[in-house]
Amino acid sequence: FSDVLSDHWAFESVEACAAAGIVSGYDDGTYRPTLPVTRDQMAVYISRAMAGGDEHVPTGPAEATFPDVGTEHWAFKYVEYAAANGIVGGYDDGTYRPTLEVDRAQMAVFIARAFDLE
Repeated sequence: FSDVLSDHWAFESVEACAAAGIVSGYDDGTYRPTLPVTRDQMAVYISRAMAGGDEHVPTGPAEATFPDVGTEHWAFKYVEYAAANGIVGGYDDGTYRPTLEVDRAQMAVFIARAFDLE
């Protein structure tokens, strides 16, 4: 990535995640490492890591679990995979709120649940 050069503190980790098919960059060749991560993005990362790459994440059910992540949502199959595996849940109103930013504590919960660390 043009914005994560070899002297960047996270270079090796970003490259390892990219090589494993967990993360990808933007069309302009950047990774944008300082941008916040949203709930839908985190579901993508976790699903790819758990399934062994993007190609192994199933397409998802015919009907959406969450009304705000419908079958047409770009991250639908990832959110559904994460939900089906007990990694993510919705809010009391039944929504997933895909564009909310994930803080460090929430990220730890995603990872701990995904890799059965709890």
